[in-house]
Amino acid sequence: MHELSICQSMLRIVDATMEKHPGAKLMRIFLEIGKGATIEPVLLKDAFEIVTHDGPYAGTELVIKDIPLVGRCRSCGRSFEYEEIALGCPSCESIDIEIESGLEMNIKELEIDE
Repeated sequence: MHELSICQSMLRIVDATMEKHPGAKLMRIFLEIGKGATIEPVLLKDAFEIVTHDGPYAGTELVIKDIPLVGRCRSCGRSFEYEEIALGCPSCESIDIEIESGLEMNIKELEIDE
């Protein structure tokens, strides 16, 4: 389950930010996860609960927003959202595709109570 290591890496970034706010309580972490990022949101939430069960982030809510997997065909210029992973452009069937979004994982915002 690579979600556990992803969660631990995410919390190292959160730790660095929280050090700038001594005494503050982290209420929510807002994440954006692309549909093509090979991260399973349910497993990430489970890993988050395990890792934060005891410690400074106990009770913190993990809020995940799905980012669609969007490609753009370099041949015909059409942008499209993948419903499932496919090789070609739905218009011209070219396989010369550039992924525009949907592979990322971003910590978008931390909500803290100072």
